Amino acid sequence: MYITSKHVGYMFTTITSKPGRAAVSRPPIIASWVLMDMWHHLDTPDQDHQIGALQHKIYPSHSYHSMSLELYHTTHNAGQTTVVLIHGALVSGLYWDLVIPHLPKSYHLLVPDLPGHGKSQSTPFSIDLASHMIAQLIRAHAITGSAHIIGHSLGAQVAIRLASTDPDVVNSIFISGFGMFPRTSITPYIPYAAWAMSRVENCLARPLISWAMDGADIPHIDTDLCTLDLCRQIVAPEEPTEWPVPWPARTLIVAAGKGGLIPTKDSSRDAVKLVEIGRELNDETVAYTHLGMRHPWNRQAPRLFAETAEAWFERMELPGGFVKL
Repeated sequence: MYITSKHVGYMFTTITSKPGRAAVSRPPIIASWVLMDMWHHLDTPDQDHQIGALQHKIYPSHSYHSMSLELYHTTHNAGQTTVVLIHGALVSGLYWDLVIPHLPKSYHLLVPDLPGHGKSQSTPFSIDLASHMIAQLIRAHAITGSAHIIGHSLGAQVAIRLASTDPDVVNSIFISGFGMFPRTSITPYIPYAAWAMSRVENCLARPLISWAMDGADIPHIDTDLCTLDLCRQIVAPEEPTEWPVPWPARTLIVAAGKGGLIPTKDSSRDAVKLVEIGRELNDETVAYTHLGMRHPWNRQAPRLFAETAEAWFERMELPGGFVKL
């Protein structure tokens, strides 16, 4: 759906945005990467499977779900250091299946499905509710009552909100794909495009997508879970996402740097602004880009993604290829 979504994206090039407006976050389905990338720049000088339908069969895990009182989540490993992995929009915790095997076995992993997603679908999504429920999850299940946090795309927004509102449960943070997007007159229509294009995208052969995305393993979207209501809650929320307030946790912010014909690079400008906010309370917070990585680099280079997380959490030198912003 690269061509289709890019053509639709051109509809937005006549819209002008104004600084200071509230913003919404980027859903990470391929179609929406293209749509949102064009929208954002208005303000700038394995085998086929379905997310949400897979069961974890590759490595041992345990699942917990208590009605709507707790997010559905899986756990992995019996380590003494808890790490929470927060996925992006319109997928589920299963999106981490390529990264998990490369993380140290000494890490006790909590992998939730965000509200409105996967097996937490019955709970409506909002950034505030998601961060609140993850804080509850950490207090209930983290080994020491706190955790390191990994967040990708929409999950990066949730991670920063969590660190701002519940700093006691956050040790350090590694996020990638954070982006803020101006709210314009076309914002109410974006959910319809995201909903439709996720269905068109599923018609494309996975090998074609993998080739176009430098080897990224992009699974099918489960269209039963990718509802129009969920798209609205994410892309055009009633209370638009604002820039976060400063938070105290030491944070690594990564902006994927590879774009080109398929505009899947993250906003370095947003990463720089976010690091400025974060450094108000912790001068160890930093931002980097990697020119070889695309937005979904947890699916493109999962070993590198895991090694980057470990290096940050263990205060080691980052792997090669990263450039400081």
